[in-house]
Amino acid sequence: MSPESSDPQWKKFVRIKRPNVKHVRVRARKIEGATMRHAHRFIISRWANLRDVRRHALGWLILAGLLVVATGLQLYWVQNAHSARQPAEGGTYAEGVIGRLDTLNPIYASTQSERSASYLIFSSLFRYDSANNLESDLGRTWTASADGKVYTVKLREDAKWHDGEPVTADDVVFTLGLIKNPQTRSYLYRTWQDIQVKALSRYEVQFTLPGAYAPFPHALTFGILPKHVIEKASPARLRENAFNREPIGSGPFAFKSIQVINPDADRVVLQLERNDEYHRGPVKLERFQLHTFQDHDALRQGFLSREVNAAAEVTSSDIKTIKEQIPSTIVADAPLNNGVYAFFQTERPGLNDAAVRRALVKATDRNSLRKTVSDASPLDGPLLNDQTGSVGDLRQATFDSKAAASELDAAGWKLNGQIRQKDGQPLQLSVVAPRSGDFPAILESLAKQWRSVGVDVKTQVVDTDTFEQNILSSRAYDVLLYELALGADPDVFAYWHSSQASIRGFNLSNYKSGISDDALLSARGRSEGNLRNAKYRGFYEQWLKDAPAVALYRPHLRYVMTENTVSVDRAKPVVDTLNRYHTLDTWTVQQSTQFKTP
Repeated sequence: MSPESSDPQWKKFVRIKRPNVKHVRVRARKIEGATMRHAHRFIISRWANLRDVRRHALGWLILAGLLVVATGLQLYWVQNAHSARQPAEGGTYAEGVIGRLDTLNPIYASTQSERSASYLIFSSLFRYDSANNLESDLGRTWTASADGKVYTVKLREDAKWHDGEPVTADDVVFTLGLIKNPQTRSYLYRTWQDIQVKALSRYEVQFTLPGAYAPFPHALTFGILPKHVIEKASPARLRENAFNREPIGSGPFAFKSIQVINPDADRVVLQLERNDEYHRGPVKLERFQLHTFQDHDALRQGFLSREVNAAAEVTSSDIKTIKEQIPSTIVADAPLNNGVYAFFQTERPGLNDAAVRRALVKATDRNSLRKTVSDASPLDGPLLNDQTGSVGDLRQATFDSKAAASELDAAGWKLNGQIRQKDGQPLQLSVVAPRSGDFPAILESLAKQWRSVGVDVKTQVVDTDTFEQNILSSRAYDVLLYELALGADPDVFAYWHSSQASIRGFNLSNYKSGISDDALLSARGRSEGNLRNAKYRGFYEQWLKDAPAVALYRPHLRYVMTENTVSVDRAKPVVDTLNRYHTLDTWTVQQSTQFKTP
C-alpha cells in the first residue's frame, strides 16, 4: 500500500478561520464593563461595611484576650492560695570546703575536708543534735558505774555497712585497737591510750577508764571502721591502704568516686551517693559532692562561679563580696562553741608578770575587734555560758587605755619616747597569727591598740601548712592569736592545766596555777552538775586574776548557700564547724509545687 492511499489521521489538518478583530474588541469591552460593575457593587460600595467589621472583630479579639488574661490570673491566684513552693527530695548538694583531701579514713582525718568527708561516710557511737546534746547514732544508750570509771554502751541492731554487713561491737573494739596502736599513727592515740575496751556481747561495748571522767561520752563521737574489710591490713601500713581512698562506711552517704581536678591547687571533687539503708533513715538528697579548695580566694570564686551551691568557713570580707555580686545568697550566722584568744607566753620576760598581762587585757578594745570580724559574739573568759551556768556574771576587764597605761607605769614599764622600757629593756612583743580567715586583720588591729599604750609590737603571719611545726610546737611567739575548740562540755583541762604546758600539749600560754589545776582536775571527775559548776567557777575566777590570755571573741559559722538551698540552721549555736551536718536529713537543693490540703 502506497503512502498516498493510506491517508493516516496524523496527516489531517483543520483549517482555522481568521478571527474578526473588531468583534473581539467589542466582546472584551463588554467583559471589562461587567467586571467593573461587579467590583463597584460588591467591593467598593461595601468598603465602609468592611471597616465596621474590622472594628468589631478587633473589639472581639481584645475582649477575648482580656478573658484569657483574667482566667490566667484567676488560675494563678487560686493556685497560690492552694499551693506553695516547698523543698523537694532528690538533687545533688555541692559543698565547698578548704583543705587537702588525702584520706577518707576518720582516724586520720585532720583537715576540714577530711573531717567533713568522714562525717558523711562514717557513723559514730553518738553525735550532737540541734541543741548540742548527745544523741544516738550507732549507740542506743550508755550507762556509767558509780565510781565513774566504767561506761557501757548498747548498740542499735539495725545498723549496716554500705556493703550490707551488720555493724557490731567487734567493729568498735577493732577501731579503738587501731587507734591505740602506736604503729597506726592516729591523731587520736593520746586520747585513748589509757582506756580499755572490750565487747560484752554482739551489741554491747564496755570502756574502762583509769579514773573518773565525767565528759567521757563526748569522746564517743569518732568514726567506726569495718573490721571485716580491713582486719588483715597491717597497722603500720594502714595509712597507705586503698581503703583510705575507697572506703566502706555506715553513714548517710556511700563513697562513689574521687575526681582530681587540679592536684597542685588541692582541687578534688568527692562524689557520694545516698545510703538508702541508713539506720537513721535515708536523707532527702540523692547525691553529695564535696569540693576541696586550696584557700579562701579559690573557695569564694568557686561559689561565685556556681561550681558549688554552698561554702563553709568563708571570711567576713568574702561574704561582703558574695552578697554584692549575688544578693540572693543566704548566709548562716550560727555561733560556734569556739573561742579566739591572744595567748600570752607567761614565761617570757615582761609577760611573766600578771600585772603586765592584766594591763594588756585593758589595752584591748575587744568590741572594736569584733567589728572587724562582723559576725562574732562576746567572749569573756576560758568558758562559754552555754557550757555551764555558773560563770554568767564573770567578766574579763573592759577596755580602758588610760588604766592600762597607769598599770604599766606601776609595773615599772615607763615610756621612753614612744616605747616603754624597764631596766633599759623595751617592752617588745612578737605577736604571731596563722594566715587564715580573719586572723591577719585581727592581728593588725590588736597591734595598733597595744602600740598606742607604748608596746613595741612585731607582727608575723605564718602559713597554715607550717604553723603547727614552726610556731605551736616550738612556742615561737610572745603572743599567739589562735582559735580553740571549746566543745559542748566545759572540760578545758587540755588547754589550761599545767601538765599540758609542753611542746606536745595545748596549754599555749604555758599557764601554771595550783588553784586552777586543782579545780580543773576535780571538775572533770565530778558527775554531779552543781559540784562541777562550782569547780569551774573557781577556775574561771583564778584565770581572770592571772590573765594568761585575752578572750577576744566567739566566732560564728560562716556558711553561704544559694537561694533555693535549705541546709545549715542560720541561728542556732553549733559545737563546731563539723556539726553543721546535724540537720543533714532535712537538707534539700530542689523545690516543687505542693498543693495545700484543707
